[in-house]
Amino acid sequence: MPSFTYTPIVAKAHTPPYKIHKYFARRPHNVFNQLIENFTSPGEIILDPFCGGGVTIYEGVTQDRRVIGCDLNPLSTFIVRNMIKKSEDIEVLEKCFRELRCYLETLVKDYMFFELDNQRYDISWAEMALTIRCPKCGRPSPLANDLKIKNGKYRCSNKYCELNSEGEIDITSCERLEPQYIFLINAANRTRITKHFEEDDMVRFKSHIKFLKKEIIGHHINIPRDLIPMDWDRQFEDGLAKKGILYFQDFFTKRNLMILLLLKNRINSLEEKLGTEKYELVRIVFSNILKDCNIMSFTNAAWQGGSPTTWSKHAYWIPNQFCEVSIIPAFDKSVAKVLASIKHNNGINYIPVRTNSIKDLLENRANVLLYNAPIGHTDVPESSVDAIITDPPYGSNVQYLELSHFWYPWNQDLYERYPIFELEAVANRKKGFNGAKSQYDYENNLYEVFKNAYRVLKPMRYLSLTFNNKDICSWLALLFSILKSGFTFDRMYFQDGVKNYRQTAHTKAKGSPYGDFIYTFKKVDSIPVKVYTTEEDFIYDIDNIFLKDISCSDENRNEMILQMFVDAIPLIDAFAKTYLRTKGIHHLYSHFNKKYLSKLYDTDNANK
Repeated sequence: MPSFTYTPIVAKAHTPPYKIHKYFARRPHNVFNQLIENFTSPGEIILDPFCGGGVTIYEGVTQDRRVIGCDLNPLSTFIVRNMIKKSEDIEVLEKCFRELRCYLETLVKDYMFFELDNQRYDISWAEMALTIRCPKCGRPSPLANDLKIKNGKYRCSNKYCELNSEGEIDITSCERLEPQYIFLINAANRTRITKHFEEDDMVRFKSHIKFLKKEIIGHHINIPRDLIPMDWDRQFEDGLAKKGILYFQDFFTKRNLMILLLLKNRINSLEEKLGTEKYELVRIVFSNILKDCNIMSFTNAAWQGGSPTTWSKHAYWIPNQFCEVSIIPAFDKSVAKVLASIKHNNGINYIPVRTNSIKDLLENRANVLLYNAPIGHTDVPESSVDAIITDPPYGSNVQYLELSHFWYPWNQDLYERYPIFELEAVANRKKGFNGAKSQYDYENNLYEVFKNAYRVLKPMRYLSLTFNNKDICSWLALLFSILKSGFTFDRMYFQDGVKNYRQTAHTKAKGSPYGDFIYTFKKVDSIPVKVYTTEEDFIYDIDNIFLKDISCSDENRNEMILQMFVDAIPLIDAFAKTYLRTKGIHHLYSHFNKKYLSKLYDTDNANK
């Protein structure tokens, strides 16, 4: 029998299967491997009701467990079913990738280069800039880094413009124009050759666009126009419409958009020849290219050696100076990741058998069942699951469906259905737009998941999850939803994050605990420590734990937070099982707001 305990371990970086495709906020694989080993035995059934980037599913099936994954996000289930794959005839895939690369070369070889000092260099990427019309001289002016004064303020690129001596351009009210090319870069052989974009390059670029348009027409390809919804949290956060990004296709330069459409068309022509399993692996290669070849790519000397990087935040963040990354290097990198994943999996002793039938899984005829739906919309029967191991959404940290919709126009033919945004368990940072979700919506959607998770879990078995959020609203919403569902708190641990691993911007923010709290809950009846009849009594008790004078340094912060949370959880359990089960609603989040725990997480403020 498993020990039902967890000892924090050194978190490791992702193995090849986790690198086949971008996903947001994956947790360390070996931490979940340890949870699986501790809370289940071989042959048992694990449920992940938020399977996301597939950590529980992959680690479970490779450890001889049967796994059920649920997620509203069709990108999630698409990634997971491919990251578990093995292949005995990898040579077929390698041949296919070689043929596709040759096809790409026919699309770019006569155009994607520059000449400098009588030598020819292939373009690795081009530096481009969003462009405005100068309100003073009326000329186009790129928002290039060397013209930037401060955020939102730029000099005019026309050196004779009077505005440069009088003041600065406030770009917020300027007319937007077509982006301009600034530099062309060759980064082959660990050296970097840079050339200013000049007239001969413009002639070559225009010829390339003309050639690609002819190819698009010749293959009867329609250039789609998929509108980005205006009532999205990320629309308000990232100012997409203000930057002229109205359609998902606007995330790509004209040149890259047409090359990608032609490549996808060629891949689609291979579906019958390859068969479903291999075809989807080729499609995931294509899908992952999109991450690198969009206008969210940029260079920073302090990141990745100055090479282009993208998705540095969980956001649609478009820098004013961005990169047009060449498709072929991105294709090569994506191919290498998929082949590395298959070779890695081929070296592990497991056989993934995927099914669409819960009966097959329960009767041990299959070991992987994925639902593109919440657990409450599935046919998983009561008391049939041996453990629940998951990583739920962290409040408003990541807008998973909004961000994953970047891939929807390209992958929708592979998805089961359009995602049901209304059911997603997230909160929005921005308010006042149609469909905006509050912390109460987040809590209610979590409750629907954990209520059904409780139903399908066997008695006396465990729910284990990771959670990291310095916003007490999100923390309370999570615990209310779990405890009101019937679970009883068992234990809590702090698990450090991966050392020396590239973080995204949000995990570098001051006060972010780099790691996760791991909670375990049990499906067992318990008696609340007290009965709450008012919200005021609960507020008083929680304030008495968190708002006392503390000495909070970086060295002891996680331990202190851990102890405070452990002290508070029995009271939260009592409030959930007495007050919330009776009243059904509460009004606590105006008191327990984002600033509530600032003293714990802001060490500068704490020292003052």
